[in-house]
Amino acid sequence: MRLAIISDIHGNLEALESVLSALKNEGVEAALNLGDLVGYNASPNECLDLLQDYPVWHLAGNHDLALFDQDRAQWFNIIAHEALVWCREHLRPEHMEFLHNLPLTLEKENFIACHGTPTSPDTYVSHHFQGKRVLSDLRRQALHRVCFFGHTHKRALWYRDVRGKVALQEITSKKIRLQPDCHYLINPGSVGQPRDRNPEAAYAVFDGEEFSIHFKSTPYNVAQAQQRILAAGLPPYLAERLGLGI
Repeated sequence: MRLAIISDIHGNLEALESVLSALKNEGVEAALNLGDLVGYNASPNECLDLLQDYPVWHLAGNHDLALFDQDRAQWFNIIAHEALVWCREHLRPEHMEFLHNLPLTLEKENFIACHGTPTSPDTYVSHHFQGKRVLSDLRRQALHRVCFFGHTHKRALWYRDVRGKVALQEITSKKIRLQPDCHYLINPGSVGQPRDRNPEAAYAVFDGEEFSIHFKSTPYNVAQAQQRILAAGLPPYLAERLGLGI
């Protein structure tokens, strides 16, 4: 099965449209959204409308959950919190209901998927000790070789080999063949707010049969997304960072 892996759309319609257009040429059977449909950008309703026409498995991200959890929302920085409040005021009721019912994880035959980690949508995997902990759990449970995650807005390919070595594998523009005796943590990057200094919308394509991952990105109309943010009265920094990929 060829599966598109997307994450952290954050209400960026222009970025999502560009990714979905690119996926038409990828031969994927479905998409997996690792969470955070809302927050930061100004088109959450439009994004949710658009996704209704596509075969997508959706997971809840921490921003999605914070719409309904004031305790979780209070830990957001002031700009993220302001954008979340805006989303609460502007999301249509049917979309609020959809987001409220999203699962935290998804398990299939050859992978598990989550937003932060399999045990917490709020936890980051950014450092060696964090990757090592999650990969050790995967090996201990002996159920899945691959865990897809988002949350950091940065592409990543962590691996644990048969000797127990944990490290980051270099990400290139070419397809990467995964090793059947390793465990992997794979982050496709962010569709709607990349933070790896590449403003293009990021995604990945996973091929379960050949056991490979291909990291990709596509340009989109950043200026239009920025204009939507400013017109909505959201913090100008949210528009500025889109153009910088930070």
